Amino acid sequence: MFEFILLAVGIAGFGLGAYWDLRYTEFPDWLPYSIITLALATRGIFSFILNDFSILFNSVLVGLAFLGFGLLLYYFKQWGDGDAWLLGALGFLFPDAGGFLPLGGSSMPFPMTIFFNFFIISLFYLVGYALMLGFRSPRVYSTFKTNLKGNVKTIGVVFFGLLVVSISITFYFWQSFSVLVYDLPGIFFMPLLSVFILSFFQYAKAVEGDLFKKKIPVKKLRMGDVIISDKWRGLTENEVNEFKKKGGEVWIKEGVRFAPVFIICLLITLFYGSLWGTFFPLIS
Repeated sequence: MFEFILLAVGIAGFGLGAYWDLRYTEFPDWLPYSIITLALATRGIFSFILNDFSILFNSVLVGLAFLGFGLLLYYFKQWGDGDAWLLGALGFLFPDAGGFLPLGGSSMPFPMTIFFNFFIISLFYLVGYALMLGFRSPRVYSTFKTNLKGNVKTIGVVFFGLLVVSISITFYFWQSFSVLVYDLPGIFFMPLLSVFILSFFQYAKAVEGDLFKKKIPVKKLRMGDVIISDKWRGLTENEVNEFKKKGGEVWIKEGVRFAPVFIICLLITLFYGSLWGTFFPLIS
């Protein structure tokens, strides 16, 4: 029963966050605070009933670690403070599997499993999100082609450099340990992956420059907008009014609507297990 209460809190909380973020580009500050409060209350009650206070202690420890990492990313302007608190809520809610037995097991501790899952899912989500935005704006592809042409030499050098490294590693293992090429799956995937990553980086720059940053008259500024020079923090109503008094124009930035990643990560980790082991079986 204990784990299903936590699951219900997670589905409701992260589900609402995803819905509000997709529809309104933001969710209320009280949402992650509520998830954390309910997680600690539930774990505290069951710690007392079961006389096992590690249930609560682990929640506090992992939750604070996740929150600290999230706030660090916020400090360096990588995402919003709301996302940082949702990451913390994920740690407070499920610092362990909580009785769930995922199919894809892992030798890693559960906090590391959910942490790595989060970033693997984030990568796929960001790629899909950026591609979807690009489809809606032909201007992005024009900028992308220009960026790509200016970096063809760099991408080519990295590709051939990694190809040489892959061949050298394969030859070394063959000579030293009689390991054949087909015993090293993925060794020649590195050069191809590097091309994809570097090319997508140029695409992401095009999306960011053409769609995520724009200059608007201050009269169109609204609560929740983020100023480019500021951290990922939406403007309050008072701050918007102050800008409007000054007049002129201002640069704002829009971010990826990231909240859906949290509920996807929660469900995949609890009901499937480690994605790290799926994508990197040789080092999991």
